[in-house]
Amino acid sequence: MSSKAAGVVAWMSRRPAWARRSGPMVAVGLGYVVVVAAIMIWRGISVSPDYLLLIFIPVALLSGRFFRFLGDWVPFIAIFLGWEAMRGIVHNDGIAPQVASLANLEKWLFFGHDPSQVLQHAVSGTTLHVLAVAGTVVYFCHFAVPLLVGLVLWLKDRAQYLRFVTALLGMCMVGFVFFMLVPTAPPWYAAQDHVLSGVTDLINSQHTLPSAISPFYSLLNPNSTAAFPSLHAAFPFLCFLALRRVYPRGSWILFGWSCLVFVSVVFLGEHYVIDVIGGVLLASAAWWVMMHAVVPHVTVLRTARPVSRLRPQPWNEWVSERIRVGEGLSVAEAHSHTLASDGMVTAVELVRAAAAIGLSVICITDHDTLSPSPRPPRSEPSWASTWSRGRR
Repeated sequence: MSSKAAGVVAWMSRRPAWARRSGPMVAVGLGYVVVVAAIMIWRGISVSPDYLLLIFIPVALLSGRFFRFLGDWVPFIAIFLGWEAMRGIVHNDGIAPQVASLANLEKWLFFGHDPSQVLQHAVSGTTLHVLAVAGTVVYFCHFAVPLLVGLVLWLKDRAQYLRFVTALLGMCMVGFVFFMLVPTAPPWYAAQDHVLSGVTDLINSQHTLPSAISPFYSLLNPNSTAAFPSLHAAFPFLCFLALRRVYPRGSWILFGWSCLVFVSVVFLGEHYVIDVIGGVLLASAAWWVMMHAVVPHVTVLRTARPVSRLRPQPWNEWVSERIRVGEGLSVAEAHSHTLASDGMVTAVELVRAAAAIGLSVICITDHDTLSPSPRPPRSEPSWASTWSRGRR
């Protein structure tokens, strides 16, 4: 590698001190993406995956892991966009969509009423238009929210990010196969086919569509018969399930968002309630399969480190001087971290540093991980006679 190329790589790996911890990076990255996405929505620009990949680049640079970002995100987005392109061919496969069957099942579940019709007739005039605009914004966050959750997981826990995107793509492929074999029509389609009455395609009738989409999406042919199971319901619910492990309390925000999506897609006439139920079941099944059938057999899904962690640093670069204590006394360090959580060195390097400054005992208390700290080899010359491992 030339000196100029090495300089570029070194520059891309730099980051301020606060960016070395996952918490501040998640907060800054989340705030930045939300603001940019809000501006795009305000300007009538659809927040699609290809645009989001470009929006994420400053966060990747700030994290000091730009090349890891390319390796983790470009294949995922490429496969995701490929799946989007394939969806458009489904309604051209010659299989007639299910129109009356879902409409009749929905009415049977709700004692002769259709929820989309009930919700749309509950409001009118300006209120209807305002709610239609709000519902459309929620509807078109279909891609933005999962990718934003993916970014949070990538910064916080790379293994969880890999599990999430793998489950998401697997779920999409199951949906694709189902849409191809059993195409199903949404409520507005059934109304246009005179199967339902009183249901309107609010996104088109209220003129709430984004005015600008990316060049890639302008080439796609959308699929209008992919109602069941609802991926609009499945995506946010999968986000909720993936975040529960990393942010047990914060994940409930995604549960609330999921409920908002459920109501919005039914109100807009884009999905039946039975579609939403199918989407939730699909997401739950995808995550269960990931955690119980895939993760135990795929090493990288169990052990990948959070991106915000530092690379190992030689202990002699940060050890200053030996601790001086009175005769017959010893010094112990009861709280230390390694690369297993947010420390800067491996367990071996930590033991070497401890011996160098005169510590007799160290306790490694890594957090933010369920994996135990690696045990230094007994061949290590600075091996302490007492080994203590903790976790908080």
